[in-house]
Amino acid sequence: MNIFALILVTILMIMQFEKRALLVGNIKKICWAIIIAVFSLSFVLSVLQYYAWKNDHIMRFVFETDGGLYSFFHSAFFNHFASHLLAFALAGLFALLMLKLNQRSSERFFEKEEILIAFLAGFLTGFPGFIFFIVGIIIAYLTSHLISTFIRRDKETRVIPLYFFWFPAATFVIIISEIWLSGLLFWKLLSV
Repeated sequence: MNIFALILVTILMIMQFEKRALLVGNIKKICWAIIIAVFSLSFVLSVLQYYAWKNDHIMRFVFETDGGLYSFFHSAFFNHFASHLLAFALAGLFALLMLKLNQRSSERFFEKEEILIAFLAGFLTGFPGFIFFIVGIIIAYLTSHLISTFIRRDKETRVIPLYFFWFPAATFVIIISEIWLSGLLFWKLLSV
């Protein structure tokens, strides 16, 4: 699933940099299409898991003696759906907070489509990737401010928009989680 998420984030990042008008004009459709695609893939993987269990003699015996369909649904839910459902809820809550903050500040903080971009980036990182995604955004933003301060000679403070940070941060988190974080005990404890 991480490979699928990485492909989607990469496509979205390319669209953001190269075809911004296309992304902005269709962000709601893209958002719904990605949500449907992720949960559809989870469903397909669950069906494949069912047939793999059904056709294996040992797993069929375990399946029949260890709770039957409940055992399968429990396994399928936690293997294929739980991470994305939790990331969906957290990314949705984060997007709502961004929306409220933007409304209170007369839309000075985020562009209209940026809230859905942040939602998609957070959703595609899964859980516990979402936690590292938020930490990564904060680190990237603070680092960009430090670099900006050292490069500029004048000490005037400027706002650096987060618009182009969401998808690169998500890409970084997905790659790092696949290569390194998934092997850590901390990651395994947070995994659903």
